[in-house]
Amino acid sequence: MIFLFGTGTSRLLTFPLPTVACTYCGVQGKLSVTVFSRYFSVFWIPVFPIGKVSVTVCEHCKQTLTSKEPLPETYRLPVQTVQQQASTPLTNYALLLLLGAGIVLVFVLTQLAPGKKRAAAPENPATAASLATQDNDANDADVTPGARYKMKSTAAGSAYALMEVTRLTNDTVFYKVTSMLRSKPTAASVTAALRDSVPPGSEKGRYPRKMWHFLVQGQGMFRPLILSE
Repeated sequence: MIFLFGTGTSRLLTFPLPTVACTYCGVQGKLSVTVFSRYFSVFWIPVFPIGKVSVTVCEHCKQTLTSKEPLPETYRLPVQTVQQQASTPLTNYALLLLLGAGIVLVFVLTQLAPGKKRAAAPENPATAASLATQDNDANDADVTPGARYKMKSTAAGSAYALMEVTRLTNDTVFYKVTSMLRSKPTAASVTAALRDSVPPGSEKGRYPRKMWHFLVQGQGMFRPLILSE
């Protein structure tokens, strides 16, 4: 029997980078990044994802760069953040999902056979609703105006950036971010960096609260700044 296998790609999302200036033409606010998911396929049916690729495009000069090549340092952290946030679609697991559905179907038919008892009903629905509410509230935990965070870049080694929350709304966290720093952060250097090392436009950064919660509590890209004496 002949098996036809190969690879394919699917577009996940396109996200603007309003605080990053194009390294070719120098224009800020025209750069965007598109994230693609690569997957392994059998008979053109996706089996499982094998990684992500990001492509940056400047709308002004049309410069196009991919994450397969070394990106400019000012691009790396924003592109990494967007790429890690991009969710891989379930369609990239199509063949595995079909196999899993077949296994589940066999299991259900077995459970419905004569002599099998139905599973017990779930506990008090009010308790489940309360837990769901608590989970939603966690999206806003520990986010306060003036809170400071340290944002490391895996590609830049010891380099890091500092972030400070400037304003909050019901669904958005506004912040400013410094350029990449390398010296050990102290109370004085942090205050000076957040005052003097914020590139133009970087004081207008913003994230949805759920994304902010993911970057701090889930993915860990941002860490609350703790200064050691």
